[in-house]
Amino acid sequence: NAVPVDEALLEVLGASFRIGPIATVATCSGTDDAAMAIAQRTDALAEAMEGAAVVHAARRLNVPAIELRAISNLTGDRSGQQWDLEAGLEALGEAAARAIGLIGESGLYGLG
Repeated sequence: NAVPVDEALLEVLGASFRIGPIATVATCSGTDDAAMAIAQRTDALAEAMEGAAVVHAARRLNVPAIELRAISNLTGDRSGQQWDLEAGLEALGEAAARAIGLIGESGLYGLG
């Protein structure tokens, strides 16, 4: 299944960000084999639990939405995980500021 994001937002932001599918999972992959199986089945760039639900709810309310995600850790075997929440949050803040700027510059939805 796929939850389509707002096409206008995708057009405005697409050239400035890495774009691709995000696999929606009920639980994070705890093994390398599980992570590889999800990646091969979905061709996703990342795994997430909440993004698709937010975009789906927004679509039902006719509110434009897109998922912007920063990565703080890889999926797979948890014993070898190297989490970096600070770097992930910093990257997300920078990406959000850039996205807001691009949306404002575009005049999309009367913003800017």
